[in-house]
Amino acid sequence: MDSSPDQTVDVAIIGAGWYGLVAARTYLRLRPNAKILIVDSDSTVGGVWSEKRLYPNLVAQVNLGLFNYIDTPMPPAGVNSKRQVTGRMIHNYLQKYAEDHDLLRHIRFNTHVERAERNSRGWRLYFKDCDDFLDTEKLMVATGVTSIPNLPECEEEDVEIPVIHSRDLGQSFGDLHQSKYQHVIVVGAAKSAYDAVYLLLTMGKKVTWVIRPDGAGPLAILPSELLGYFTSIGVASTRLMTGLSPSILNTRGFLYSVLQGNPMGRWLTGVFWDFVAYLSDRHAGYNKGNHVADLRPEIDGKSIFWANSGLGVVTLPDFWSTIHKGDVSIVRDELQMITKNTMHFKSGKSIKSDFIVMCTGWGDHFAMFDDEKKTEIGLPVKAKRSHEKDPAPLKRDWRTIDYAADKSVDRKLPFLAKGPVLDHELPMEFPQRHWRLYRRVVPLALAEKGDRSLAILGQIHTVQTPLVASVQTLWAILYLLGELELPHGDAMVQEIAEWNAWTRKRYISQGRKFPYSLYDFLPYVDILCKDLGINPRRKSNIIAEYISPYRPEDYNGIHEEYFAQKHINSTRSLNHAESKMSRIFVLYLAGASTSIVLLRWILSMV
Repeated sequence: MDSSPDQTVDVAIIGAGWYGLVAARTYLRLRPNAKILIVDSDSTVGGVWSEKRLYPNLVAQVNLGLFNYIDTPMPPAGVNSKRQVTGRMIHNYLQKYAEDHDLLRHIRFNTHVERAERNSRGWRLYFKDCDDFLDTEKLMVATGVTSIPNLPECEEEDVEIPVIHSRDLGQSFGDLHQSKYQHVIVVGAAKSAYDAVYLLLTMGKKVTWVIRPDGAGPLAILPSELLGYFTSIGVASTRLMTGLSPSILNTRGFLYSVLQGNPMGRWLTGVFWDFVAYLSDRHAGYNKGNHVADLRPEIDGKSIFWANSGLGVVTLPDFWSTIHKGDVSIVRDELQMITKNTMHFKSGKSIKSDFIVMCTGWGDHFAMFDDEKKTEIGLPVKAKRSHEKDPAPLKRDWRTIDYAADKSVDRKLPFLAKGPVLDHELPMEFPQRHWRLYRRVVPLALAEKGDRSLAILGQIHTVQTPLVASVQTLWAILYLLGELELPHGDAMVQEIAEWNAWTRKRYISQGRKFPYSLYDFLPYVDILCKDLGINPRRKSNIIAEYISPYRPEDYNGIHEEYFAQKHINSTRSLNHAESKMSRIFVLYLAGASTSIVLLRWILSMV
């Protein structure tokens, strides 16, 4: 028998960032009397944009008008010269959103969910450094992918200098101003490393930038504008891009036929991406003969297309000039040990410094589930091999399923079949972290048992997070409430397997680790809208439909559209049922009248 919880709610949401806040508001719109609790380990809303993670020059890679919820525009105050939104703007926006929709009273801050277990009520959550626990009927996990720091494995001995993760750069910003910190080592090649190096150089620091020699290598970085006019994220947000970026969610229709369904179209696609990579390389100045040459992406041509090590966008006008002119040296070596104030490398080289910033990615943000539960839910487990069989009673052979999906993706998207030439080829045994989530939300095994108690949110990397969050959370909540019909199991299995095969081929290293979908958010949103019976084509005319960037405001009103469509379908069903009953009643009356006439005739003959 379950012990009594300290608190019981209808739905618990883990995370108070982009996904968690809109999930809470959407749930309350659909069920105003629901008892909701949002749990977040930080002291303010925002997730990656929380108050303590902000620092000067922290700028999003998206322009004003493309980074807000579908029904709430972001105020322009604070936008930079390139009309890109700053970290401060985003935090203030999310704080006001929470205040305006009375969400703060539903949030429990400074609380880390240490364990989540299934029980008779739904789910039980246990908290770190806390004796109480709560039960919830529904659970939405909206932790994002930037909540748990990942620190490299290395020996430490009598360390005398600060060693922080990039997550804590905002909190350490004041300390870094101290004169005793003159030389800083930055480790990693993610976008956070580029931002950290830029920040430190603007502070007059000497920087040693350490990048592993055998990883995915330096980041591919787009200029904020292409040809000095078109914003990069704006171009990536057009429907035309759904043809230029081959996606498993877009294997039919006009653009697919023209750009992916024939050799000439695929050649044109390649030319487009070669041109974008050329513009990006020229903007970065990799050919200027200095240390910046060591930051060239390690992939043949089309580095912006493959985004093998991730993708960034230049957010500040003097970004590359600062990197070129700054006192920075780039070291391609692997960290082995830190002693006192010295970093030691596997090559035998050692470098002294005053401060170390680890920009080394993110850890397990699903650590609240044990490995057994992760396997059941369909979340990746580090200790497992890349292929596995379902637990009884399903016993699906995922190796065979994934192999068939691999061939299917090659057939549907020949542009991806061969793949790029990498400076450091991934070993064959390098495992892909498989996510067995239908539509990147629904745990397959639970859905097949009719268990609609859990939804995973935000596990899709795109260029328009708030827009995707707005649509995905509506879809997920309708699923939790039983208002969304799912296809049969085999159809869900095929969708999941083809997505995993596609994202690995499309985004190489990143696609093996995450549900990457950088350029492909629009086909994903399209398919969610179709599931909901909402028109995915939101523009006013055919020209705008293909070349005008899709913005969050284009989806404003989808909640009302869904309910209007639901009412129409319900009315049609009712009318159909009434019509059917009317026909049956008429036939019954006709039959009864005929019987009476026959009976009278028989009696008259007697």
